[in-house]
Amino acid sequence: MSTLLFVHGTGVRRFAYTGMLTLLRDTMAVHAPRARVEACYWGDDFGVSIGVGARALPGAEPARTEADADADTGTEGESGAESGAEAPSVTEHWLRAASFPTGDLPDDDRDALAWGLLYEDPLSALRRPEEGAFRGRVADRTGPQVARRARALAAEPPEPLAALLAAPRVRREFAVSVVTVLDSPEGQDAVARGLGPGELPAALATAVVAHLLGGAQHRGNPVLWSTDQRDDAVRALTTALGGVPRGAVDRTLLRASWWTVRRFGLLGRVQKSRAEIMTGVHPQVGDVLKYLARGHQLRDFIKNRLAEVDGPVVLLGHSLGGIAAVDLLAEGKLSGVQHLVTVGTQAAHLYEIDALPGLDQGKPLPEHFPAWTNFYDKRDLLGFAAAPVFPRRVEDCEINTRQPFPAAHSAYFAAPEFQRRLAGILRAGA
Repeated sequence: MSTLLFVHGTGVRRFAYTGMLTLLRDTMAVHAPRARVEACYWGDDFGVSIGVGARALPGAEPARTEADADADTGTEGESGAESGAEAPSVTEHWLRAASFPTGDLPDDDRDALAWGLLYEDPLSALRRPEEGAFRGRVADRTGPQVARRARALAAEPPEPLAALLAAPRVRREFAVSVVTVLDSPEGQDAVARGLGPGELPAALATAVVAHLLGGAQHRGNPVLWSTDQRDDAVRALTTALGGVPRGAVDRTLLRASWWTVRRFGLLGRVQKSRAEIMTGVHPQVGDVLKYLARGHQLRDFIKNRLAEVDGPVVLLGHSLGGIAAVDLLAEGKLSGVQHLVTVGTQAAHLYEIDALPGLDQGKPLPEHFPAWTNFYDKRDLLGFAAAPVFPRRVEDCEINTRQPFPAAHSAYFAAPEFQRRLAGILRAGA
């Protein structure tokens, strides 16, 4: 059985990498139990330090570190998710029209669009639509009872959900999300005044799950749930709150979201200063720029880690880690590497524009280059196909994580199809 060596991507630091590595180890233990999963963490030594690069930007404020977030919550390595984040999202930038034509989209795209909004604004699921929407209808008045159930579930989640909250940190963050959503102005209004008949349990469940997953994403943590698991969590919580689940995402919950978008123009809010933009993308962009200038340091590190692993190796590179892996393998033969797996990487695109450090545009992959499988998701704006650029030398595998960007960029690891395919590659290298 081959050993999997996991090289992470840009902007990832120790805590997030540990979560991704743990997820890989847990899932491979199920699908390829004899395989070892080894670490190749480089963020601290070869990435850009948090806060570096902002001093030259006019008006930039010092970047916040994980320690700052810990201090805010009084916990070590934990940060409570915030309920009122005002920063515009990637979703907001590409949904420029206030009346986005969602009716023409496939269901998967509509769900991804809906959850993209919910991750950025979880409380939108609880907002009442425009005045008069309930004219002639009787609003639900069971709010206090639903709220009591929700607070009890914060301490003791329902059994189907408890399995997804097995990690102590995730369990604590779930409890924070429940309390934050209930105590928000939107939550208090929904409980006191009601929504449509029977809608509060599903709306509250959706808001809590969106708050939990969106908050983790904003803190740079990996996507640990597949979309099926996310939807299962909403259904389990809805049922436990006394409601009836209606589907992957109950689009009636989004009426207030779309109304808010139209009423306040949230999708067109792009007035951010240069300093805010730059400090918001460090160290993600900084890691890439540093690699392009000093990439040999990271490639040497990966090469040394490979030398420490006995037996055949499947080298797994995510994002910038995939670029470094392609560069390293193009430079010279590494006998231990039997298969390269890239996930959400830009290597083929950089080669196309003659920006890949290890291989000039127009030159083919060397004969010694190992078998290569490349995973990408059309919704991952940082994931690219490779087979059209390197025909007959790489196999492309399109994965539909059904997640919006940027969550889609790290959602591969939680996708069952990716897990099965990766396990098959490991078993084939035995």
